[in-house]
Amino acid sequence: MKPAKISVIRRDEARSGERGFTLIETTIAMLIMMIASVGIAGLFLYSQNYNTGANDRTLAMAVAQKRMEWLRNISFDSTTRVQAYAYPGGGLGATAAVGVNETTTSAGRSYTVTTIIENFGGVTDANSTRKTITIRVTPIGANATIGLVTLITQRSITLSGTN
Repeated sequence: MKPAKISVIRRDEARSGERGFTLIETTIAMLIMMIASVGIAGLFLYSQNYNTGANDRTLAMAVAQKRMEWLRNISFDSTTRVQAYAYPGGGLGATAAVGVNETTTSAGRSYTVTTIIENFGGVTDANSTRKTITIRVTPIGANATIGLVTLITQRSITLSGTN
């Protein structure tokens, strides 16, 4: 018996159908991935900015609610409706159109609190029985408009008298 002939297949012949990536194809693929990564990084910065703004709004809302509750706890009668506004000891008399500005701190963040008390319907009479109260809380510093909170309410009393 003759020994079987073993055919030797050359390595190059076996891989003749395979092709690898060229340097240009690899460079283009990396460039596309880099552009996508820059876009994703921009989204992370955008979301971080708005998360900070949401935190500012939450703290500003707490400040505004506290101030509004304080105003609601003032009895609204013939004495307090003309008494000048001052926090924390005044009344519900009308303020100037720009309001009264104060600075307060909540959770280490400073806020400007603007309180505007107006006689309802543009009535100039100091004895108005209806008031519109606006509380505007703005964070001091960067992105102040993102954290801005405004609360508006109305107060009224009924006075008995003669017709």
